[in-house]
Amino acid sequence: MKTLLILFSGLLISITAFSQGKVSGEVKNNAQEPLIGATIQVIGKSIGAVTQIDGSFELLEIQPSDRLIFTYIGYVSDTLSPVFGEKMMVTLFETDESLETVTVRGRTEAIVDEAPFLNILITEAELQKAACCNLSESFETNASVDVSYADAVTGTKMIQMMGLDGRYVLISREGIPNIRGLNSRLGLTFVPGTWIQSIDVGKGAGSVINGYESMTGQINVELFKPESMDKWYLNSYLNSFGRLEINANRQIPISEKWSSGVMFHASQQFLEMDTNGDGFMDMPKTRQVNFLNRWKYEGDQLMAQIGINVFSSESAGGQLGFGFNDNLATSPMYGYEMDTRKAEIFGKIGMIYPSKPTQSWGFQYSMSYQDFSGGAGRRIYEGKEKTLYGNFIYQNVLGSSFHQYKTGVSFLLDDFDESFNSNQTGSLNTSFLRTEIVPGAFFEYNYIPNDNFTLVAGGRTDFHNLFGTYFTPRVHARWAFTPSLTLRGSIGKGYRTPNALMENSMVWVSSRDIQYEAELQPEVSWNSGLSLAGSWMIKEKPLSVVADYFYTQFESQLVYDQDISSDLLVIDNLQGDSYAKSFQLEASYPISERFEAKAAYKNYQNLMTTNGILQQVPYQSQDRFFFNMAYATRFDKWKADLTVNWNGPQRLPDTSDSPSEFRLETESPDFFLVNAQISRGFRWGSIYLGGENILNFRQENPIVDPANPFGENFDASMTWGPIAGRMIYTGFRLKINN
Repeated sequence: MKTLLILFSGLLISITAFSQGKVSGEVKNNAQEPLIGATIQVIGKSIGAVTQIDGSFELLEIQPSDRLIFTYIGYVSDTLSPVFGEKMMVTLFETDESLETVTVRGRTEAIVDEAPFLNILITEAELQKAACCNLSESFETNASVDVSYADAVTGTKMIQMMGLDGRYVLISREGIPNIRGLNSRLGLTFVPGTWIQSIDVGKGAGSVINGYESMTGQINVELFKPESMDKWYLNSYLNSFGRLEINANRQIPISEKWSSGVMFHASQQFLEMDTNGDGFMDMPKTRQVNFLNRWKYEGDQLMAQIGINVFSSESAGGQLGFGFNDNLATSPMYGYEMDTRKAEIFGKIGMIYPSKPTQSWGFQYSMSYQDFSGGAGRRIYEGKEKTLYGNFIYQNVLGSSFHQYKTGVSFLLDDFDESFNSNQTGSLNTSFLRTEIVPGAFFEYNYIPNDNFTLVAGGRTDFHNLFGTYFTPRVHARWAFTPSLTLRGSIGKGYRTPNALMENSMVWVSSRDIQYEAELQPEVSWNSGLSLAGSWMIKEKPLSVVADYFYTQFESQLVYDQDISSDLLVIDNLQGDSYAKSFQLEASYPISERFEAKAAYKNYQNLMTTNGILQQVPYQSQDRFFFNMAYATRFDKWKADLTVNWNGPQRLPDTSDSPSEFRLETESPDFFLVNAQISRGFRWGSIYLGGENILNFRQENPIVDPANPFGENFDASMTWGPIAGRMIYTGFRLKINN
């Protein structure tokens, strides 16, 4: 009876899964030695794995119709059908000079060769090249996502993709939109790195199945699964800035078909640092507690999951001495605080039919409540968001496996309640109340005549209660016209509702008056792009090269104009043109069996009409260079990584009308950021020691007029580089396996 009750609960609240089975096995070379770090990828899906120290692997949610590709640097790739109920014993053979057309991927970061769009899979091994304490810090060794600095007070890190702000990227957790709405700016810091199994980074317009909000790309985060996570995983982290973290993951086996997992995170930033002597903390004091529990049922036909996530986060920054319990409105010190609470229930349910393995259906959903309170100086903010999301997907074939389709319906409800004192004195109160109700339907057709060509064409129609009907067409195509060279192309439309206050919270820490000239409208854009990926054998080792170009044109956009006046921020709908061009060239090469290097050059042309002029957006380097080297001894006993980022000059907002002593240059200087880490592996886990910004580069005088924080010239939002300088960290990872 107890089991039936649990099953019934899981069926009532659950979420999508088109997978129906577990596949496990070992990958070895022709001498029957285990291959450590071999990549296994499901063709056409963002499901993959990397082999462990004994060559073993495990894949979940696999269908009988799936095809698996096994790859390893220097070895011939193999494509196999899954085997259920017994171990797959896979043997890969070393390449010789005649095999110049072998497709090869890296061990820890891989382009999903069979995906119709440019998709980069970042594995757990890649994430461990850096401390990656949360999602915003998980892209330091990846060239496709850039990390930038919000301001000199809040300590918030932001991401950019293809030269555009991260708010235009759909960030999902296991297929469910997750970091969005009021959470779009701070939400990256609420996903602990120790919870992440892998990250899929898709460039360009995403699939219509996931919604209409993907405008420039999609980042999908896969968390550790209850049935496959370590029995115990413990991690502790400490850095020289006074940040301490404790993480604990626990697998709870229940029965053959039921499993559960618990993940816990606690962190605190307890030091007040002021390396430049301006009287302000370089980063706020913080404390966070985050808890997630999920349950999974896996039967012969039915799979169901349900999870609960709750967390609390507090930040207190500003002038030295400002604390968690101080009152912004009455404190004589200039302070910053933000208290965040969130509770979420999420889940999925899916079913396949053994007699019809190509047919399945799934339903995914989430319900969440978020509460934000805080502000900066005399600006006080209160925000609440309630979200309900559901997505039903059915997939099948049309006649044969050459013609596949997915169709379904979705529902999204967002309820927002915000209030904000929008000027520096705290006397002007602005309120934003809105409820968005958006039902929708979609259809996506896949044409896969062979392993060399894929065409995906999809469209969805959504009925927005405030803004009318959205029609979202998207097309992706892949053509491997030689075994070593693959061309991809995509075009698609995207929509999103902007949240002007939280998405631009970095401007709160200034004396600028904030003027709202716009009536809220959706942002609308078209994104198109091409990419070319190739791999060639040079001295019996594969040189992998990827070049991509994307163009984003905005039909409608909310503009935050800091160029009109140095004491004013004007928020208005786009008046003129706005577009972004992104070019990236990336190459990777294994210098030796255990030593790999990769490099990338990026050029961004991101122009927007502000103050009546079409000009490069501020705080955006037009040219960037990325370089990473990774070395590992046999069985990963020792590992070392070095990452170098060069950031070109950035345009700064116009301050020509400020008093002469407070005027800034029109652009920032270029600068290098160097990060490194070394780790020692043991049977029980590893210990690591690393450093970020090792060259100790700092933006000098990041705050304008810090001596008069309540004066008319104060501005801590003009940040283009790091504030705190060099940071050293250490920690350990302990794993107890089943």
